[in-house]
Amino acid sequence: MYRSALRIFLLVALGVAVVIGAVAVPRASAYVLANGCDEYDPATGTTYVCNPSRTDFYTPDGVDPATVWVGTNYPGEMTAAKAFGSIRLVTILPGGSIIPAPAPYNSSRDYCSNPWWAPSPFEGIWNRGCYNHDICYGSQLGRKYCDVRFWHDTSQACKSNYWVIDPRRYACLGNARVWYYAVRWYGASNYKPRTSSNQP
Repeated sequence: MYRSALRIFLLVALGVAVVIGAVAVPRASAYVLANGCDEYDPATGTTYVCNPSRTDFYTPDGVDPATVWVGTNYPGEMTAAKAFGSIRLVTILPGGSIIPAPAPYNSSRDYCSNPWWAPSPFEGIWNRGCYNHDICYGSQLGRKYCDVRFWHDTSQACKSNYWVIDPRRYACLGNARVWYYAVRWYGASNYKPRTSSNQP
């Protein structure tokens, strides 16, 4: 009796192994690395490295978003404003003039000004991040701060909308890298105080 039960068990185990082996399991498009936070995209050879607090990926140019504060600019740039309260409250320029409060978020409006050379299919999930970036620039909260927050918002949108094995996650992060560099390299001409409460 013992031998026949063992034989049946082994035959069932073999049958299960054959069935599992026959099922095509798609390869993951990317890998979470050993530390449980960094991610590697083998399609592009890109590693997204977590910051020490494990709350964000470093920006594409190596900045830890957790270390960039309101008012931080790039070398040679000045922050003209001082913010009191949240971004949505009051920003005062030198001399005492006040930047008007921003327009409220409107989900039917496109806040993403695409670089002509890098349109993205992920604008829809980045729309809130684009709005926040526009508010940040218009409130004069520091261009580097605004750009790093933009990276945070877009990369977090990619992570929250696509699971780690979904290839769209890494396409989204790749597009976010390009858009981060676009605002980093070409955003200075748009870093101006808001002139109306109809603007974000």
